[in-house]
This record gives sequence, C-alpha cells and structure tokens, in this order.
Amino acid sequence: MKKILIIEDNEEIALQIKKYLSKNGYEVDLASSYYEALYKMDINFDCALLDINLPDKDGQYLIGKLKDKDIRVIVTTVKNDEDFIIASLDQGADDYLTKPFSLAILRARIDAVLRTIPLSQDKIITYKDIKIDLNDSKVYFKGNLVDLTSLEYEILVLFIKNPHRVYTRGQLLEMFWEDRDKFVNDNTLTSTIKRIREKLDKEVISTVRGIGYRMD
Repeated sequence: MKKILIIEDNEEIALQIKKYLSKNGYEVDLASSYYEALYKMDINFDCALLDINLPDKDGQYLIGKLKDKDIRVIVTTVKNDEDFIIASLDQGADDYLTKPFSLAILRARIDAVLRTIPLSQDKIITYKDIKIDLNDSKVYFKGNLVDLTSLEYEILVLFIKNPHRVYTRGQLLEMFWEDRDKFVNDNTLTSTIKRIREKLDKEVISTVRGIGYRMD
C-alpha cells in the first residue's frame, strides 16, 4: 500500500483528501505545519502532497528535504502564477495542482508520479510504443529502429524514466547543454524536442505551456 503524507494546514481540506485517498487504497498521514512535516517525513512515505502556504514557514523549503528522502512531491497552491510554479519545479517538485482541484484529478496525478518504469536485467525500458535498449543505446518505436542523435537519445531516456514528471525549460537546458561547447538558447531546446516528436510521435512529449515539458 502506497503511503501519502498530506502537508496541509486547513484541517477540513486535509481530512477530506485523507478520507478520499484512504477509500482508494492509500495509507495516509497528516501534517499541518512545516515542523510537523519535518518530524513525520522520516517515515517511509512514497509521496507528499505539499501545501506551500504553511503557518510556521514557507512550504517551498520542504521540497528539497522531501526529495532528499526520495519522496515524490506534488505541490498544491492557490497561486496560479507561472514564476512560482517554475520555481517549485526547479526545486524538485514532481507536479503541481492549483486549488481548488478535483479529488479524482488529484488521485490521477498521484498515480502518475508514483508510476515506475519496469527495468529488466538486460536493461530494456519499455513505455507505451517505445522501447529503449540501454545496452546498445538503440530506440525502437512500434518495433521499428529510430535514428536519434546522442543528445536526442539522452533527453528521451530522461523522460521515459520519469513519465508524467514536468521538467522546466531551465532544468533541461542546464542538464543537457551546460557543459557543451556551443552557445544555446531556448530555441535550441524547442528544436530538439520537435525533432524527437517527428522521429517518434508528436504526442510523445507534451508541452506544459509556459513551463516546460512532460511525457504523458
């Protein structure tokens, strides 16, 4: 049974979410403040639902601490602010929800961030119609070998290992271009994602408008 930590200072909302998730097969615990969450996160939780607006300290400071314990993080906030959302994702949040949100959508988001990719002993990753053989760095789409550049391959492997996780444009530029010997800008990333879509499927990596990309 997957364990969820709800970090939420509104008791009514917290109990409503707990009741719903408990009925749907999750083990749920509650924390109503920054310091209570710090105390409880030593337990082996799989995912935290983090309300940023906590009474004793900014909840954003918890993102890194949760990720250090390999706890996936879904940020919840009343702020529908692009810069704020990007900052949370840059700090390591796996996803976000803007309040108010549907409990059914919440459960779907939790399922998505908890979903893992089966990795067999011969290092074959499969996801939908995509298969990657890590032994020889080959990619197959619907059974056909796909010719990717090394950069396109590296980006695809990142997304296929982390489906449904949102990566900001800044994160991707830093991960894949920071040490390369050529000047890059935002258009370079856009072009690279476009080429991956053209070689596989236009829906393989979706755009999160104003923020970045995710594999659905």
